[in-house]
Amino acid sequence: ILAGAGSGKTKVLTTRIAWLIASGAAKPSQILAVTFTNKAAREMRTRLEAMVSVDVQRMWIGTFHGICHRLLRLHAEEANLPKTFQIIDSSDQLALIRRIMKDAGVDIELYSPKQRQASINRFKEAGLRAADVISSEDSSKTAGGIYRAYEGRCQREGLVDFAELLLRCVELLEYNTLLRDHYAERFRYILVDEFQDTNVLQYRWIKALSRPGRDSNCVFCVGDDDQSIYAFRGANVGNMAEFVRD
Repeated sequence: ILAGAGSGKTKVLTTRIAWLIASGAAKPSQILAVTFTNKAAREMRTRLEAMVSVDVQRMWIGTFHGICHRLLRLHAEEANLPKTFQIIDSSDQLALIRRIMKDAGVDIELYSPKQRQASINRFKEAGLRAADVISSEDSSKTAGGIYRAYEGRCQREGLVDFAELLLRCVELLEYNTLLRDHYAERFRYILVDEFQDTNVLQYRWIKALSRPGRDSNCVFCVGDDDQSIYAFRGANVGNMAEFVRD
C-alpha cells in the first residue's frame, strides 16, 4: 500500500491485524509485524491491545533487529553462534575496531577507525561478507582487510553487532531450508511498516520469510516512496518497485 505522510500507515496496518484476528483468518501466533523503532513497535502493541481481545504478546511485533535477535537466540547453534553470544553497540564496535587496528600496527591518526567502522556496516547492510570484498590489494590498513580481522575476532569471541544481527539471520534463513519453511509456515501474515526505509538486506530478510506459490503466506507492506529518510543508512526506495516485480 502506498500511503503519503500523515495518511495513517500504522493505523491501516494495525486495523488489518485486528480484522485478521476478529474474522478468524489468523491466530495471534501466525502474525509477524515489523517496523523500524522500538517506539513504533510499542505504539503498535498499544493500539492492538485496545482493538483485540486476544493476548498481543503471542504476536511477533518488533523492529527488524529485535526480531532477528529473537530468532538468533532461538537458533544460535544453527547460526554458528554460541548460545551466550553478546550484542555490542556502536561504541563497543568502534573500540574493538580501534584495538584491531592498533594490534595490526595501523596508525589510527592516518587511517580513521570511524571510517573503517562505517565501511564494515555498509558492507554488512549490503549483504557482503569480508570474503566478498577482499581484493589482492587488501591489507591490514584497507577497509576489506580490517573487515576480515574484525569478522574473525567477533566470531571467535561470540560478539554480534547490530548489522550482524540482520545479516546472520538472513544467512540462517536462506541456507537452512527446514528453518525457513518452518517460519514461512508459522507466519501466515507478514506486515511491514515504513517499507520505504528498508535496505537491501532487510528486503532479503522479508523475501526469505515469504513462501511463494499456491500455499503462500501473505506479505503486506505499507510505505511512501516520497518519504524515505534513511538513505544515508542504506535505505533503498527501489525496494518498493522490486516488491511489485517480485
